[in-house]
Amino acid sequence: MIAQHTMAFFWGVCLLSLGWMTYGEASVPENLDKSIDELKAYYIKDDRELHNAHPVFLRVLKDLKVNLEETEQNLLMSIIMDTYNRIFTRMENDSLDEATKEKLAHVQEHLKKLQENYFPGKSAELKTYAESLWAIKENDPVVQQKALFELKRVYREATQLRNLKNKERRRRQAKISKKQKS
Repeated sequence: MIAQHTMAFFWGVCLLSLGWMTYGEASVPENLDKSIDELKAYYIKDDRELHNAHPVFLRVLKDLKVNLEETEQNLLMSIIMDTYNRIFTRMENDSLDEATKEKLAHVQEHLKKLQENYFPGKSAELKTYAESLWAIKENDPVVQQKALFELKRVYREATQLRNLKNKERRRRQAKISKKQKS
């Protein structure tokens, strides 16, 4: 029962996310919209859990627009699309209803096309890197020693990236200033 509530929440977020990902003015294709509505009717029997102030993706999407640059936004959106794919694959595997499986596959196909067309990139590779970093055992003495040994090089690399980012920002600001003066 809880799994159905969780899945129902995902569907609600899916509809909202798809609308936002197509930049608000574009709409969800009619056949996709119909599939989503039918899946929501199938999975969402009680929507109390949907409105518990703990969204799955909406908080990230809000921060995405405010705090991240375009390339970072695209990467994060691609990771969100990958996450949806995993969720819907699980739902499809768990479903016993063939019509529901077909609708889930239909939605996944649309998400896959959206990701390929608008958010290409190496999100799977970057996700693997992130997972390996999150799995590091902070309390392992060998890890601690290696981290200390590598720190100066990592610090220099981070500083170089920061300096490069600042140079690019100054160049963009200079271009804007020139255009405004013209």
